[in-house]
Amino acid sequence: MARAFKSTPKGFVADLEKAERRLLRTLFKDVIQLLDVEQEASPSAPTGSDSDSASTSATPSSSDPFWDIIADLGPLGADDAGGDEAAGIGNSSGVGESAPVRAAPQDEALARLLPPGVHGDTPTEQAAAGEFRALTEDGVRRAKTADLQRAVAALQVNPVVLDEEHAIAFSRALNDVRLVLSARLGIDTDEDAERVHAVDDWSAAKDVESYMALLYNFTTWLLETLMLALSTRLPD
Repeated sequence: MARAFKSTPKGFVADLEKAERRLLRTLFKDVIQLLDVEQEASPSAPTGSDSDSASTSATPSSSDPFWDIIADLGPLGADDAGGDEAAGIGNSSGVGESAPVRAAPQDEALARLLPPGVHGDTPTEQAAAGEFRALTEDGVRRAKTADLQRAVAALQVNPVVLDEEHAIAFSRALNDVRLVLSARLGIDTDEDAERVHAVDDWSAAKDVESYMALLYNFTTWLLETLMLALSTRLPD
């Protein structure tokens, strides 16, 4: 069973089982894949049908790779069964073209990872948001990907030991996983969050949504312990 991050003379240390580290690596890699997907069609001249984006729905099907890896893992204490293939939460058509004005991602998970820099519904505000996104989004994607890759590397060994810089990057990576899972679970209100937090029994999980809720709660708990450990280093 995972032990919380603690601040120690060696750095920020957490004790994670092999299956837990593999699961986290898989989730991090899945978000990397989501951030890497580029839109093929220009937002001003879409070529795909509405059905093309239907595969990015919040609840994956039973044939989704996410379900396959969760079925292999079982409870977090299960033995490591193989490689670190993507979990399926990042199945998205995404946005990534280099046009001067770039449309917001249609996938809700990607939209939470890459929120607008300019808010508003007027044509002027929308145009400004598209211009800002075109200028900044690629850099944001690269920065998030770098954090996620660092996190993957840190999970190769146990215990996980992070210096302050890597701990902050790890916290950002964990939060990005939470953003994707929250989108897939449809967490939009406090009531939605309470519904998800109420799922806490791995042995009772019978469907993809239940396992995703457990993953969301696990990553939330791990992030909270890391942030608490980081807070002990703040100046008085």
